[in-house]
Amino acid sequence: MKCRIKSKSKTIFIVEIDNKIRGILPEKILRFFSLQVGKERDLSQSEIHKLDLEIEKFAREKLLNFLSYRERSAAECENYLRHLPLDDEFVKKLLKQAKEHNFINDERFAEMYVENLMGKGKNRREIQNKLFEKHIEKSIIDNVLNEYFSPEKKEEILERNVQKALKRFSRFSQKERIEKCLNYLIRRGFSYYDVRKKLEKEI
Repeated sequence: MKCRIKSKSKTIFIVEIDNKIRGILPEKILRFFSLQVGKERDLSQSEIHKLDLEIEKFAREKLLNFLSYRERSAAECENYLRHLPLDDEFVKKLLKQAKEHNFINDERFAEMYVENLMGKGKNRREIQNKLFEKHIEKSIIDNVLNEYFSPEKKEEILERNVQKALKRFSRFSQKERIEKCLNYLIRRGFSYYDVRKKLEKEI
């Protein structure tokens, strides 16, 4: 099988086996296989196996480092691995291992993500859309939102956003102010009825 090395950065290189990207490795590992950038070399099955082990090990370390900064969704991790780049075989294997060791847990991710967004005053629809963007399953989204988005929390978030909107449009006349607040908050995903009712109490 023919192996070719291509530059990705000054220290990291892309490994291709029979013109198919296998993964990435640092120069210090490639030296053990007598592989050089731009030069093609025939490798035995045994050498390919050893090279695969190094590629998998290096990709695992990169994934664990990626996960060390904050909680990640499975989709984020998959996207990260594919863009290393990394062969699909390794992507699936590393994701499976990470889930089995609970390094990746979409339910835990969703809970933390919802808490964070609620703390920023995001409403249910905004949070739901952002979780869909992260490719979280609908059943997980529904369960987490039902658990965290109580009527009291919904009212609190609405109040915070109405106050911000009123301050934002304070220079306008009362009629214009109400209209602009309504349009702004409805675009954000708040209910027309809920916003209107809250504004009537505030103005």
